Amino acid sequence: MPVTIKHAARALIFVGGLVLLLFLLSKVFIPAEGTIDDGVHTLHSNGIYGEADNSIDLVFLGDSVVYSSISPLQIWDKYGIPTYCCSTSAQKLWYSEDMLKKAFKKQSPKVVMMETNSLFTKFNFDDSILHKAETVLPVLQYHDRWKVFAENTFDGREEVISTNEYKGYKLSYLINPSENLKYMEQKLAIESIPSRNKSYFKQIRSYCEDRGAKLILFTCPSTKNWNKARHDAVAKLSEELGLDYIDLNMMPKDLMIDWSKDTRDRGDHLNHFGAIKTTEYLGQYISKLGIFTDRRNEENYQSWNTAAEKFIKKTTKAMKKIQQ
Repeated sequence: MPVTIKHAARALIFVGGLVLLLFLLSKVFIPAEGTIDDGVHTLHSNGIYGEADNSIDLVFLGDSVVYSSISPLQIWDKYGIPTYCCSTSAQKLWYSEDMLKKAFKKQSPKVVMMETNSLFTKFNFDDSILHKAETVLPVLQYHDRWKVFAENTFDGREEVISTNEYKGYKLSYLINPSENLKYMEQKLAIESIPSRNKSYFKQIRSYCEDRGAKLILFTCPSTKNWNKARHDAVAKLSEELGLDYIDLNMMPKDLMIDWSKDTRDRGDHLNHFGAIKTTEYLGQYISKLGIFTDRRNEENYQSWNTAAEKFIKKTTKAMKKIQQ
């Protein structure tokens, strides 16, 4: 056998063996439980995997503006609709797609609401390729679980699947005003959505359609992330694809966001005072869709009633103290 062929054969055997090893390690290193100790880094969003099967009727996707603006327990308390914020900081669309697919492994949401800021968050080709590799070989993503694996293997420690007490919402009472009050009045040319982002978004749309879930676009209030140029781009895309679109920045009289009190970081994200207003509006909107059942009296959801009662009591007390 020629030397070059021998070298090529050895290389193929080595690569094949390496891939097989990574595949076997992935079976071991992929988190079995939804805990930080078990290697899950964004516990607030991944807490959905600890929820009971087929118990979530609506999923919110998007970046940090989502978990700062929407309180699922507030929606539950008033409308009895179980929702969850599958949002992460600077969420790119390839991760939105991944979160959605993971959610559908245990849940069958009737509606998926996707926040639009991610449509403009750019990512390169290498990001998406690495993500696909991590999907096939999870050990590439969870390689830092070696210590947990060793402890579980040799100490016999067992984990309990974790949930998030606020259903993906991040509570903040910080107040840092925004002075950019005319951010939606700026006359700018329509901003184009990157082609790679648009492609991933269409994949998300198809995934929802194939599973009978209604996809709705929405935009959270933000004086830093949003403007009329981006609104026009999303309005055009939603019209082209026949999707409902709600831009909460275009309805100041309905929300009555007070940018001197309702933001924690000069208009980038809302605080709890602003989130109450945003959540109330969206809660009314989804309740009027006519496709959800009020589950507050169902036996399997009594833990939600307990969580909501505790949450409302805690936040009401805290806000009164701040406002004194």
